[in-house]
Amino acid sequence: MRIRLHRVAIGLATALACCAGIAYGQEPVRLGIVLPLSGNSGQYVRQYMISGNEFAIKETNEKGGVLGRQVQLITEDSRYEPAGAVSALRKLVDVDHVMAVYTGFTPLSLPQIPVAEEKHVILIAPATEHPDFTKSRWTVRMTPTSDKSGTKAAEIASSLGLKTAAIISEDNESIRLTVRAFQAEFEKAGGKVLGEETFKTGDNDVRGQLTKLRGARADTLWIVTSSGRPMALVLKQLSEVGFKAKQILSNHLIEDKEVRAMGATMAEGVIYTTLRLDPAFAQRFKAAYGYDPDSNVGKHYDATMILFEAMRRAGSTDPEKVRDAIFNFGEYKGVIGTFRFSGSGEPNILPSAKMIKDGQYVNYDR
Repeated sequence: MRIRLHRVAIGLATALACCAGIAYGQEPVRLGIVLPLSGNSGQYVRQYMISGNEFAIKETNEKGGVLGRQVQLITEDSRYEPAGAVSALRKLVDVDHVMAVYTGFTPLSLPQIPVAEEKHVILIAPATEHPDFTKSRWTVRMTPTSDKSGTKAAEIASSLGLKTAAIISEDNESIRLTVRAFQAEFEKAGGKVLGEETFKTGDNDVRGQLTKLRGARADTLWIVTSSGRPMALVLKQLSEVGFKAKQILSNHLIEDKEVRAMGATMAEGVIYTTLRLDPAFAQRFKAAYGYDPDSNVGKHYDATMILFEAMRRAGSTDPEKVRDAIFNFGEYKGVIGTFRFSGSGEPNILPSAKMIKDGQYVNYDR
């Protein structure tokens, strides 16, 4: 397993220690992150997930750290394998002695929960939408559950007077829950789903599925993926097979750099569910990284910042005390909205909507 160790902003150690009253050489607060760094999702993971954690840590370390200690992020590659995700988590806890681990992607994060419970380590999946994730006393998320995203997309379709829908989605358990919620809400409002096709995460050709759906002649096509590469793939091949719907709907992966690189016309008019980023944060991030963040960057940033604030409230880095501080945090205002924690790791935040208009990503709500 390939391991990369990020020591964030440690180069400022001596100067920051003096000005903030930190004892030089004090042990850092160690955090872990387990995500698929290799394979098709690797670039997206680095640019739109890990970068959010790193940016929060950088800003915090530059201000003196947490409880008088700098923060260190240790990164592991799960290779998009459940067994790899579990072994990486064990390594981070047993060898690196981290007190919290960030994770993502439903097939990887759910199998990690028993280890988090056994080891008493906080497992935070900022973007994992599967409802079962936060049933544990050791887990936290920073995103609406998958059913809420599906319901929101169906409400948008119905509000536009669209009567029939086709769906193409990545074959993922959490996404399947999103699709079921969409179908239930859409049909409750009098709509009908005429066709549904799926594809695997690593697929490079979905033209067969799109050709089948084109024949259904649905009013709207809804696209749901777990990363940006497949979203870009679907949009590109839509054009190749001549698929034209009255309205295309998607989830927030339409904001990905790979989609933007195809040009504004490819995604023009798409309406999508998301969480809205604070403009000041987006500007700050772009100045540091050179590209626009999406909502997953914000989720990972907020997930890191609330952990630090929970440490301060607890006056400790003890995982159980910090976990309890998050669970009982109440209202937390982050860069993607207001979270409300009340006795569990469920953030109680709802999705909103945006659309691509004249090449710009703008707010949309009806």
